[in-house]
Amino acid sequence: MNDAEEADSRPSVLTEYIIKVLLIDDQLMVGEAVRLLLAPEEDIKYHYCQDPLLAMERAVEILPTVILLDLSMPELDGMTLVRYFRGLPETRDLPLIVLSATEEAITKAEAFALGANDYLVKLPEAVELIARIRYHSQSYINLLQRNEAHAALLESQQQLENRNR
Repeated sequence: MNDAEEADSRPSVLTEYIIKVLLIDDQLMVGEAVRLLLAPEEDIKYHYCQDPLLAMERAVEILPTVILLDLSMPELDGMTLVRYFRGLPETRDLPLIVLSATEEAITKAEAFALGANDYLVKLPEAVELIARIRYHSQSYINLLQRNEAHAALLESQQQLENRNR
């Protein structure tokens, strides 16, 4: 068996990711409502952060596949957090869904301009929230797996070059 045949016979294994949601909202009642909406979804792991000052730390610790983010919070508002998440390499590409009571178009436009991926007026119906969580999470998982495959391809090419020297 030559190198090409050996490489073709090895299974290509990409990391299996689970959907992990991180809700950042200072209102415990909203945290509990979202938890109840997601509870029937066995494949979605839910995390909650009530303190916006701890949000960045929690996101890096949990590595969610999507973040739900309130805009109106004390000490650190959601728009500022969107900026912070987009500025940090570990969270730069993470999908951010803004959850807000505000329906104003200018607020929505600002959130998108800062890097939010989606905007929902809270609290949405469970079917819509779950659909958006799944959609954004799958897109992010696809990105992670593509990056993984690309890194594996580069490594494989480097190994082939080293063998041929």
